[in-house]
Amino acid sequence: MSDLAIKVVVAGVLAAHGIGHMIGWMPALGIGRIAGATGDSWILTGLAGEQAARIAAAALFLVPTVGFVAAAAGLMLGQPWWRPVAAGSAAVSLVAIGAFPHALPTGPLAGAVAVDVATLVLLLLAGWPSAATVGA
Repeated sequence: MSDLAIKVVVAGVLAAHGIGHMIGWMPALGIGRIAGATGDSWILTGLAGEQAARIAAAALFLVPTVGFVAAAAGLMLGQPWWRPVAAGSAAVSLVAIGAFPHALPTGPLAGAVAVDVATLVLLLLAGWPSAATVGA
């Protein structure tokens, strides 16, 4: 696979993953409904109430939505900041999923965890893709 193809595929995965996080914040704000998803938190709803939990869910899922899309754009534009933005977005996504495990249906939840973990492992531990490969 060519370097450009790797860059485009990685950026595409990051952008799609970010857009997928809309499933977490849109229902929490009352913008649409997702079958099998709620804005309830096992940790926050009982402590802070339903409304506060929904606001927290919206904020926590909105961060990786914006972050992953920004990381994809940064990668395509050759910006070196795309890596920490992608890693930070993955970490926030895992926190959001941990606090709101019912915000996503089972399939998307499993996929999101897999992409988040892969993002962290590949970027932080394996150093892939290399700056030489993707130009940033």
